[in-house]
Amino acid sequence: MTGSDPDQWPVVVWRRHGDPYWALFECGMAEFLRRLMTAEFDACPLSDLSLWGRVGTFVHHEEQERRFHAGLDPMTGEPNPYAGLFD
Repeated sequence: MTGSDPDQWPVVVWRRHGDPYWALFECGMAEFLRRLMTAEFDACPLSDLSLWGRVGTFVHHEEQERRFHAGLDPMTGEPNPYAGLFD
């Protein structure tokens, strides 16, 4: 990753909502950006899907906390089957 030719360097992306958080892409930055903008990856490499026309739902942190304590999934509001397992 530290060769003398930057065109040969792979791209490493930090995905704040990803698992794993770090993702390695064996292409240069220009190719990575081209593939990102044309949605040519199997899955979006970023946490934000709005580039691909899929906008995520915003849930205020207080509403997330309320849902969590009510045994609901903080993002969807659906019942969480794992609620209370680790209390």
